This record gives sequence, structure tokens and C-alpha cells, in this order.
Amino acid sequence: MKIFLIGFMGSGKTSVGKKLAKYLDIEFVDLDHFIEAQAGMSINAIFDGQGEQTFRNLEKDALKKLSGKENAVIATGGGTPCFEDNMNFLNEHGLTIYLKLEPGALFERLVNAKTDRPLLKNLNDQELKDYLEKKLAERSRIYDLAQHTVEAAHITNAVKSIHRLLKR
Repeated sequence: MKIFLIGFMGSGKTSVGKKLAKYLDIEFVDLDHFIEAQAGMSINAIFDGQGEQTFRNLEKDALKKLSGKENAVIATGGGTPCFEDNMNFLNEHGLTIYLKLEPGALFERLVNAKTDRPLLKNLNDQELKDYLEKKLAERSRIYDLAQHTVEAAHITNAVKSIHRLLKR
């Protein structure tokens, strides 16, 4: 079983993914960490030195490499499904679950973690709020193509909801 967790940055993909993988006793892969290991540099360094398009190319290559895994929970980056034909690829190669969170909750999670996120690091609080609302509105039509949607306000509840989905 291969599970791809999608959703906006800060929605809990890594936290949910780690707990879910542990519960299912399968491997957990954070796509961003996988890309960093493959590239030998941080996501921030890739964005700063080579640009977003280079990062998106590395991301697509990483998805292809990971698609052969049989049993894994894979936390994608927030933008992963929104570029190239990645959402269709994810749906074809595993179970996709959208971890949904409203803009206000995303703001609360991201306001103190902006420096770790290349697309957020130069935004003030109001700009961050505006960015989250705009980008989430743009991306939600892609995220909604996931096979399942789970409310992600509480990490433990999200893991339980996914477990219930898997038992069906």
C-alpha cells in the first residue's frame, strides 16, 4: 500500500505521515527530505541558487523514483500536486489523501515557521495571510482531486480518520 498525503504547507503532512506509517508499520518518506538527500542541499538552497523550476524538476524526478515503493506513506510538498501532471501521477500510483486545513489554521501553524519555507520567508503577517488565502483558493481545485479528504485540524484525529478509511 502506497499512500500520498497532499495538502498545503503546514497542513500536517509530515506529522500525520509519521504517525500513520508507524501505526501501519510501513516506511515513511518526506518528499522534501528525499529531494534534499538526492540533491545534496536544502530546499531553501535549491530555491535560492537554482530557482523554483529546478526544484519542481527535482520533485517530479523524486516522485518517479518513489513510485516503485510498495509500502510507504509519502508526505508530498504543498505544491507537488499542482505542477506538471503530478496529481494524476499520484492518483495513478497510490492512494491520495488531502489533509485539509482552513487559511486561519494554516496561518497559526506557519506564522512562526516562515524562515524554513522558501515561499514564505520574506512575508510579513498580513502578506502571509493574503498569500495563504490566495494560494489555497488556487490550489484547492487540484487538492480536491485526491481520492479522499481528511480534516487536519488535529493530527491524531486525522490519523484516526485515515485509519478508518483504510479499513473500509
